[in-house]
Amino acid sequence: MCPAETQAALRHWQRIAMHIRLGLEPDEPRLLCAFHHQGERLVAAYGQRAFTVHERMLRLLLDSAEDTLLPVCWRLTCLDAASRPLARLGPLVADDEQAVRLQTLAARLARFTLRPLDRAEP
Repeated sequence: MCPAETQAALRHWQRIAMHIRLGLEPDEPRLLCAFHHQGERLVAAYGQRAFTVHERMLRLLLDSAEDTLLPVCWRLTCLDAASRPLARLGPLVADDEQAVRLQTLAARLARFTLRPLDRAEP
């Protein structure tokens, strides 16, 4: 693939990511399918590193799910969608550093709560 095509595909993926992260279309869960599909396409057709792509997808979905400024329905949709890149990451782990990064993300997912942390303890 030519570098211009690869850059265009990356920009498209990043544009979808921005819509997800900002919750610009909270009533459009198909946006998450497009994000996953474009990520898979980056790996298969454009030679992007699979672990990196899936890790970025998972981080974005977790960041969005944890963002208390976004609508709860969108946060839950992002949380649900996080299972797909998480499942893809397991077989892609190639070294101890990646294993630690995956464990950190899995722990973050396990600790997820819709309630914001109450920092004003007596």
